[in-house]
Amino acid sequence: MDQPKDKEEALAGLLNGTMVTLLASAFPVVIVWQIAIHWREMSSAAWADTATDSALAIGLLLPSISAIRYGIRTLHLNWTALRRL
Repeated sequence: MDQPKDKEEALAGLLNGTMVTLLASAFPVVIVWQIAIHWREMSSAAWADTATDSALAIGLLLPSISAIRYGIRTLHLNWTALRRL
């Protein structure tokens, strides 16, 4: 990531960082929500079905965590640049 050169770029970076962080945070919330809603179905299902569902959820969580980290780094970089400008 490059340092923003003016206030407009820093503010745009803050907006982008906020949107990436919020959208990436939605994936874990949806996963927990679906587990809470379908808990009885998952607990009574075969272990193979539950393992498949868990693997899909973990597969979505890893990129989500990476995107959250990227969004927070973008927010930090642009916030410090905005304060400096």
